[in-house]
Order: sequence, then structure tokens, then C-alpha cells
Amino acid sequence: MANKAKEITFEKAVPAYLKNLTDEGKNERTVEVYGRCLENAVEYFGADKPLGKLTPATIGAFFKSDAFLKKPNGNLKSEITLTQNRRVLRMMLVWAHEKGYLADIPLPKAEMKKGRAPNGNDPSDTEPAPDAPQGD
Repeated sequence: MANKAKEITFEKAVPAYLKNLTDEGKNERTVEVYGRCLENAVEYFGADKPLGKLTPATIGAFFKSDAFLKKPNGNLKSEITLTQNRRVLRMMLVWAHEKGYLADIPLPKAEMKKGRAPNGNDPSDTEPAPDAPQGD
């Protein structure tokens, strides 16, 4: 199914996503902040990296990398910043999927659970943990 997706790189996807936000009437400041959030991913993966080549493993590695976790001065970013950066990348990937640029959303399962699946459901939410007591 991946071969049906239109090929798009970060270089083209990020401006298209930000334009989409503007077209939806998002605040100019919001669009600017989202753009800065996505710059980090563009630098890490490369502007010419096709989104279709991203995998849950490569995104997971990015979320664990110093490039993601640390500021340029080497200090750790705040949890609020990290959460926002994950969320903005996730939203752009969901947008790319909806636009037909991605056959699947390449996020690690842990990230999908945090942000819920694109349809808003997470089947694992209704299943007890393997070691959870069964019954009422």
C-alpha cells in the first residue's frame, strides 16, 4: 500500500502543513511555533527525507536522541517542550496520512497510545494489562 502514497519530503511537507494550518484559520503565532517545533525533525532527518521512509523505529530513535531531548547548549529541554514537539510532529504525520502522502502513520505504539490513534480509539485501552487482576 505504501507505493500508492504520493512521495513527499520534509522540505515540502512542513510548509504545506503550516499553510494548511493558516488556511484553517490557526493563529499566526501558533503556526510559527509549530514551524519551530518541526525544524528539529527536519534537521535530524534531513529536508530531503521522504516521509514515506520514516518508520516507528526511526521516529522512536529521534524521540530518544540528543537532537530531540537537548537544547543547542546541551541542557535538557523541558517536558512541556518535548510533549509539544512530539504532538506537533504527530499531528503533521496524521495530516500527511489524511492527504495521502503516507500509507500509514509511522509512530511508535507508545506515541499512538499517548495521542490516541487517528480514529480516536485505542483498542488496548479496553483490554486489561497482562498482569492485571481479572473481574470486578
